[in-house]
Amino acid sequence: MSLRKPTSLHKKSRASTAELTAAVRAIHQRNRVRLFEDPFSGFLCGWFWRLVVRLPPLSWIIVHGLLRAIEPVSLCVLLRARYAEQALEAAVEKGIDQYVIIGAGMDSFAFRRPDLMSRIDVFEIDHPLTQDQKLARIHRAGWAIPSRLHFVPADLTKISAVDALEGSGFQRSRPTFLTLMGVAYYLSAEDLGETAESIARKLPEGTLLLLDYLLDETSSSSEHRVMKKKLKAFVAKRGEPMKAEYSMASMNGLMAARGFDAVENLTLPELERRYRSPQGAWHLEIPSIFAVGTFRVAAR
Repeated sequence: MSLRKPTSLHKKSRASTAELTAAVRAIHQRNRVRLFEDPFSGFLCGWFWRLVVRLPPLSWIIVHGLLRAIEPVSLCVLLRARYAEQALEAAVEKGIDQYVIIGAGMDSFAFRRPDLMSRIDVFEIDHPLTQDQKLARIHRAGWAIPSRLHFVPADLTKISAVDALEGSGFQRSRPTFLTLMGVAYYLSAEDLGETAESIARKLPEGTLLLLDYLLDETSSSSEHRVMKKKLKAFVAKRGEPMKAEYSMASMNGLMAARGFDAVENLTLPELERRYRSPQGAWHLEIPSIFAVGTFRVAAR
């Protein structure tokens, strides 16, 4: 019942993936119109990405040059983050007080949202190597770690997320909000199903799981399939091949078979229209190759 991401991943690959996401969020802060405020993400990058973030000409070369083929995907990272955070806000208002971030990487939620941290316990699950790097950067920045933030080091190729939480202060008896962002496409459908089933079996009715996933060929827009191909090649070269694609119907079916009811499914262009600013669309077209879904543990 574990998240079987590629076992060939080494320290550099794990760190670079998490840092790239943090760098995308940090560079986004220079935009006049932003999806959310994140003044902390730049501090959680390694030295190279910190340099990229601090020097606009260098970031332009990296983003619009070396990463140009997949540049629109950066907004997908931002859109899924805003979606998850707004869903969490709604869940907290309904009484949920535990938030589990599976594969937290360099996420800065616990430092950005003291308003929510006063109401919930946050559990960050990630590989020990990535988590050690993050803690070192937090200490270097001189930040105080919130009392309700719990770091859970775990190799999710060897243990399930729920079992990894044992001894962390996590309460299995309470409905929980979990996110699995940026992970599902690196898993086989079987492994994702086992992970979902473990959560549904061990956590109570009403628990919410949010995840993003790669749309299959029939669901992806034809004009974005080339970008999808380039993205898959890009991550494969970094040692993280994408293993599974879904239609919305097949994702709903997989989750239903593992104990979840579907609450909502949206393509990223649909999500972009929801968050579109009064100034209009973003400067990049959002590729229709990803979707996000919210699923609730069903009544037994």
